[in-house]
Amino acid sequence: MVVGSWIWSGKMVEDRVLIAGAGPVGCVTALTLARNGIPVSIFEAEDVLPLDLRASTFHPPTLDMLEDLGVAGDLIAQGIICPIWQYRDMEHGVIAEWNLGVLKDDTRHPYRLQAEQYKLTNIIVDILKDMPNVEFRYQARATGATQDADGVDLHLETPDGRETRRGRYLVAADGASSAIRMGLGIDYPGLTFPEMWLCTSTEYDFSQNFENLSPIAYIADPEFWFVFVKVPGLWRLLMPSLPGETAESLVTDETVQQRMRQVCDIGVDYETRHRTAYQVHQRVAERYREGRVFLAGDSAHINNPLGGMGMNGGIHDAVNLCEKMLAVWRGEATDEVFDRYDRQRRPIAVEYVQKETISNKANLEEKDPLIRRQRQDDLRRTSQDPAKARDFLLQSSMIKALERAAAIE
Repeated sequence: MVVGSWIWSGKMVEDRVLIAGAGPVGCVTALTLARNGIPVSIFEAEDVLPLDLRASTFHPPTLDMLEDLGVAGDLIAQGIICPIWQYRDMEHGVIAEWNLGVLKDDTRHPYRLQAEQYKLTNIIVDILKDMPNVEFRYQARATGATQDADGVDLHLETPDGRETRRGRYLVAADGASSAIRMGLGIDYPGLTFPEMWLCTSTEYDFSQNFENLSPIAYIADPEFWFVFVKVPGLWRLLMPSLPGETAESLVTDETVQQRMRQVCDIGVDYETRHRTAYQVHQRVAERYREGRVFLAGDSAHINNPLGGMGMNGGIHDAVNLCEKMLAVWRGEATDEVFDRYDRQRRPIAVEYVQKETISNKANLEEKDPLIRRQRQDDLRRTSQDPAKARDFLLQSSMIKALERAAAIE
């Protein structure tokens, strides 16, 4: 459906925003713009919404944003509210316990919500399908983009062949391997961790074996660290690979059972609902804007999942960008305001998200006993001091990062 169009230099330009990718970032972008009267076309490469289980933590300020968008209530109903999370040691048990309730004056949602990201995209797509100013296309893979002074062309691969769609702006939410970003020649510097990560899900209740286990718990160990995350009906485990292991070998029954028994030997094989192995990167695009094209979410930045900042940061990208796009669309600002999107969001990925997630990993895997003890003593003291605990939680929940971004002109 085309709501409006105009012709410049012999080309028809649809008066709408094009969005590549129907993950959380693309869906939040589409709903925010459409709810404010901007026509959108969203293109998803797969033939159904991806059932991505990796991201499952929604931080307090993200829930505030989703409430403003009118979708938080439905998401919360499908998740687990977690006001408390832990940092533990495999040998010594709980090192620090964090209560997000201390942020009750800083957010309307002083807790983490555990809900798989596909639940959010399903909620939003159910709304989008009934909106007259929204076009939603499956099996339309973005392969690149070109632009001129008047519009942007999104190039697609579809079951019927190649297709080009033209719009006023394009949001590239097409993931870490973004064809749009690569086609524009935007560098994506950073690093790839040498180990792979194994994620499994089981109905087994680990709280039977770990005393006072919170729904989110990071377990430090110099030889084998891991993470517990509870989602409705399941406990998820995140564990690192060993040298020489591959994605194929990690998900075999033998390796999965051996690794899960290393976490907790229950005397029988675990029944798993899903298992996946993936490479982990820390990368930030050299710029988030190229003319009429904007990178958001994993196409702009990717990090290890410790702390649950990747998806949340992507949603924060979307909300920030939409605020500026609405102002330009309504004639309240010029295109120059889009440069603030890059200035506000890129430093956050570099200075906050990357730093925080790398620090989280270092704390879990530290091998030097003296350094390990010192870090754990610092965490324990911080968690027991109300003022320091609040400051720590403002940082780890990404509230401070948003404040920092808002202060950048």
